[in-house]
Amino acid sequence: MVKIASLATALVLTFSAAAAHGPHQLERRAAVATCSTAYKAVAAGAWPALDCTPFVQDPQVVTWLKLVDMTKVPVFAQSKDGVCPTDLTTIPADQCWWTCQKCEAPTDITSCPKVGTWGLTYDDGPSPDSPRLYDNLLAHKQKATLFIVGSRAISFPETLKRAYTEGHHIAIHTWSHSTMTSLSNEQIVAELKWTEKAIQSVIGVTPIYWRPPYGDVDNRVRAIATQLGYKTSIWTQDFDTNDWNIPAKTATAQSVVDTFKTWLVKIPTMKTGFIVLEHDLFPEEVNVSISGILPIAYATKNLIMQPIPQCLGDAKPYLEGAGSFKLIGDAAANSTTGGSGSTSGNNTTVGGGSTAKSSAVAVSGSVALTSVVGIAAIAAALF
Repeated sequence: MVKIASLATALVLTFSAAAAHGPHQLERRAAVATCSTAYKAVAAGAWPALDCTPFVQDPQVVTWLKLVDMTKVPVFAQSKDGVCPTDLTTIPADQCWWTCQKCEAPTDITSCPKVGTWGLTYDDGPSPDSPRLYDNLLAHKQKATLFIVGSRAISFPETLKRAYTEGHHIAIHTWSHSTMTSLSNEQIVAELKWTEKAIQSVIGVTPIYWRPPYGDVDNRVRAIATQLGYKTSIWTQDFDTNDWNIPAKTATAQSVVDTFKTWLVKIPTMKTGFIVLEHDLFPEEVNVSISGILPIAYATKNLIMQPIPQCLGDAKPYLEGAGSFKLIGDAAANSTTGGSGSTSGNNTTVGGGSTAKSSAVAVSGSVALTSVVGIAAIAAALF
């Protein structure tokens, strides 16, 4: 899922039999040979090596480290590339490791409060294929949350500027797309702050939402991100499209669409809305979204797709405020069809604390999802 600036760089594929979404399953365009172990300071106006974890002894990182009180960060062992241990009982209960324990902290954003609302998100861009996705979303007046890799922000700045100008919500997806639980405390700070700086340098505002690559986060990582002022947003359990497996030939466009269709049956029974994991790094990922998933979603009545701040009622998703993001009004006045960008007028406050969520949030009122009958026929016509 990591792509270096030069498209000529070779693909390096790494996999394992682990069930969780993780780097050991994903295709990578990794600049392995260029990730030097010899420290060299980042020159003024320059950036760390693309797709490599930044050096923590850099003066800029040393300054950022002063923002975090490490005595308030819990101590847990660093993982080995985010891979779960064979014996899951060896993981401390209070670690709340999302990858292996499926543990959600109260501060984690993993769903939209209102039933029938879809938090539309795309990870890993911008890429050369992102404009095709943006074209589709623009044609349907649809906005999304885009989790941006720092190395991609400076590689494709004009694409990122376009996304921001068109009103998409821009968020952080780290500098090198590494598993966060495998990094030291200092490396976590470097990954997040360099990405923040890269995005701010391109679009002029500072993101406060972030998503850990592969969803790999625990209470150590959360504590650091929270002190830096970030909101951790993952996705709803089991709402991973697996589109990232298409380039690796372990999934097909049809299997991804089939997965999506099963959700359409499940959604009306849920007590909350949901957030879905999709990507816009590889052409196959963009293809399945614009030719498979989105046409079905647009045709489904009362399925409301929104960027994450919209579904949460957050009018200020950047440190500076709203930026280009516009919080649309009450769903009662706007709710018609999918892609409308409507929302409830109620704000949702994400609670503090470090214990795991014990149950789904109950939401008063409901938006009944209807007309899912016939979706299978629509999908069949697309493929």
